[in-house]
Amino acid sequence: MKRKKVLMIDVGGTNVKLMVSGSDEVRKVPSGPKFTAKQMAREVLDATKDWKYDAITIGYPGLIEEGKPVREPLNLGGGWLGFDYDKALGKPVRFINDASMQALANYNGGRMLFLGFGTSTGAAFIAHDVLVPLEIGLLRLHRGKFMDKLSKEYLKHSGKKRWLRNVAEGVAIMQDMFKPTDTVLGGGNAKLIDPLPAGCRVMGNHGAFKGAERLWPGSDMVAMPAGNTWHIRWCK
Repeated sequence: MKRKKVLMIDVGGTNVKLMVSGSDEVRKVPSGPKFTAKQMAREVLDATKDWKYDAITIGYPGLIEEGKPVREPLNLGGGWLGFDYDKALGKPVRFINDASMQALANYNGGRMLFLGFGTSTGAAFIAHDVLVPLEIGLLRLHRGKFMDKLSKEYLKHSGKKRWLRNVAEGVAIMQDMFKPTDTVLGGGNAKLIDPLPAGCRVMGNHGAFKGAERLWPGSDMVAMPAGNTWHIRWCK
């Protein structure tokens, strides 16, 4: 099957990251707590008007069921539910949770745990071709909750040393819980994690883009929504 040219829209709490098939270039659009779906569509179209693509994958910072958003993002503006993305963006659109997209990009088989460290925390677990998004914000460290002690805000105000101590504890808790054979750390602050916890690797430079392609036929695998999980079918 012909490989589609895919536009990735990775919606973050600070920026929306954009990539397209066939290019290593990354473009960014500022987001923030008042950023709406309508604004996203308008600014993405403007930022990518010289790019050619067949389909769009949106990495969404919220809950996804059957491939559609079912909850407004917690750290952005409103209007994300019920918005006609296909019409506004002019191409077929598929959704996946942003952490799940990054996990999918790094999956090579077996049991893989993904942990994202950005504006907030994100996670996903893939076990033998079934991807399960994880809501980990309310899990507890002995100093507080994941969502508080692993965030960009905590890093800024409490310093790298304390943040790294919390990261090490959080990673250990998740590895004890899921027993992965591979642990991938991603998000904007993953580059600060040194030394790496045992059994971990940091997500590559192209980040989530491979995951965006893997929602569409023509890639090496295709992930299909099944409730709030994803079933992976290998194609090559």
